[in-house]
Amino acid sequence: METNKRPLMKHFAAVLRKRALSTVEINEAINPQILKFFTRKDLIQIIADKHDGTIPKEHNLMEMENTELLAIIGDDMYIISYITKKWCEGGESPQTSKNNVAIAQKKPASNSQKGNSKAKPSITGKGKK
Repeated sequence: METNKRPLMKHFAAVLRKRALSTVEINEAINPQILKFFTRKDLIQIIADKHDGTIPKEHNLMEMENTELLAIIGDDMYIISYITKKWCEGGESPQTSKNNVAIAQKKPASNSQKGNSKAKPSITGKGKK
């Protein structure tokens, strides 16, 4: 699975928006362009997640093409569920990169150092001299 999340987020946002605006249930095939973001192993894991951790015996996944695996998945929501779970397990949200996380981790340390250098108000209302 590629680490570039922005195209996936845009695709899923479009899928969710279309579903939200629709007054009827939408059952469209999954866009095959999404295959460039997922490995075969990812697709098989999505199928296993869809079927409660097992792979259906009626499908011989070893002989199937990736587009056929998409047909078995059948709904973008299974892919959205899988990828958001992976992003969360990775310890970062879809909107942050590792560089942003490192910067965010440094800021609290510098703020706590600043907090230690400030004079604390006394109980009597008189400041330090």
